[in-house]
Amino acid sequence: MSSLSPHSLTATGKLGAGRMPPAPQLSGNSLPMQALRAQIGRIARSGAPVAIRGESGTGKELAARAIHAQGARASFPFIAVNCGAIPEALMEAEFFGCRQGAYTGALHEREGLFQAAHGGSLLLDEVDDLPLAMQVKLLRVLQERRVRKLGGSTDEAIDVRILCASQHGLARGVDAGTFRQDLFYRLNVIELALPPLRERCGDLQVLCEVILARLAPGQAVSLAPPVLAALAAYAFPGNVRELENVLERALAFADGGVIALDGLGLPSAAGVTGQRAAQSSAVSERQLCLPGMALSGLAPALPLDMYLRQAERDMIMQALVQARYHRARAARQLGLSVRQLRYRMQKLTIQEPLP
Repeated sequence: MSSLSPHSLTATGKLGAGRMPPAPQLSGNSLPMQALRAQIGRIARSGAPVAIRGESGTGKELAARAIHAQGARASFPFIAVNCGAIPEALMEAEFFGCRQGAYTGALHEREGLFQAAHGGSLLLDEVDDLPLAMQVKLLRVLQERRVRKLGGSTDEAIDVRILCASQHGLARGVDAGTFRQDLFYRLNVIELALPPLRERCGDLQVLCEVILARLAPGQAVSLAPPVLAALAAYAFPGNVRELENVLERALAFADGGVIALDGLGLPSAAGVTGQRAAQSSAVSERQLCLPGMALSGLAPALPLDMYLRQAERDMIMQALVQARYHRARAARQLGLSVRQLRYRMQKLTIQEPLP
């Protein structure tokens, strides 16, 4: 039986293999990102467990790091582990540590992830991948705030804030019978939903600038005029992580530090004609995502249903921010009933910042 080092599990490289940002950072100035940062600021002041929900590549680990960095535990360790990457036979030893000789290959006593994160925060990424047997043991630790090393006979007190992340939310696992309901209630005290990139394409320009500065430090890299329009027209199922991969590939084909449309390699790029891309590039990246673009006489670069969804989301977010998240005032401003506003917020996954 082999052993994994907890240190090998602390960085999952969400923004590219082997590269971690120097500090927690969620780039973008769109309304969804402003609301998200406001939520993170409030969540950070609490010590309650947080369940972060978001599609692959939306920055769940970055959000967790931001919560940790802005909280009272910032000077203590932040440990991140991908629960789906640990073999089931090694899980107990990895999470709780082991005594020397606890199993074949355990040549030394070592601490687990909970002990390594003592005083700080532990991010359980893809927590819904944990097998049911491990969920029972995790629940016991959360209830008693004590761990026992594999092969040990005594418990150790631990003080750790638990953050967890999943793509679809833990409630889906509860409904499917693959995630324990009692553990769900322990972990899902506060839920934080991350918006996908297609719902905040107004952030594309600043994201491109940040990513290119990291991929090509000290180099002058620019985007050809049609590129931003082509990026806005693509749905990015892999979100910001996929955007980085696209830009890294395009950078390899860049001529004279200029990323051209034919270097992107997007599936939808061939469907964007040169005339339409050139025309759309005259509009700022924010106009590509806002209803005001319909008055400019240009066809939106996004598919119609996505364009309308984004427009509706932006209008509701703007009304909520202006009304300081007072639903009745925001509903009056939008010409909706409070019930209609609540339904649309649920449909568009719009969450209010915590008080």
